[in-house]
Amino acid sequence: MTNSDLGDHDWWEHYQEVVNNDDEMEVRGHDKFNENFYVEIGDERFLIQVEHGKVDDVIPEPGMNNQWSFGVEGSRKAWKEFVQEVPPAFNHEIIASHYRSAVKEEEDHLQLTGSNKKIFQNLRAFQRALDLMRKTHNNGGEL
Repeated sequence: MTNSDLGDHDWWEHYQEVVNNDDEMEVRGHDKFNENFYVEIGDERFLIQVEHGKVDDVIPEPGMNNQWSFGVEGSRKAWKEFVQEVPPAFNHEIIASHYRSAVKEEEDHLQLTGSNKKIFQNLRAFQRALDLMRKTHNNGGEL
């Protein structure tokens, strides 16, 4: 995949396949990960519907009838850095990136939104789901 593919329909289909075939999601007990979350890449929002640690669906531009517990937002530049095979410092994982946005008020880092309780109850699975975006973007390479 190239950076220009980030977030298009084929990219999300590949992402769903990568997540649903990831052994680590099962090994860590992430079969209990049943939360919908959104990813906002620049001005595009995608709802990731997760059931038992598997991506059930990805819905572009979710509406009022869709529900989610939390999300992660960032500029296209921040996401392109995050999905690099070797991302730059502070854009390599969600908590570090969020810290740079929320606390340091720096630009071009990812920011968490929504229920902090739900984020931290599901942090390992959520983090793995985000890390698999990197694997998806780099042709399914190892993490």
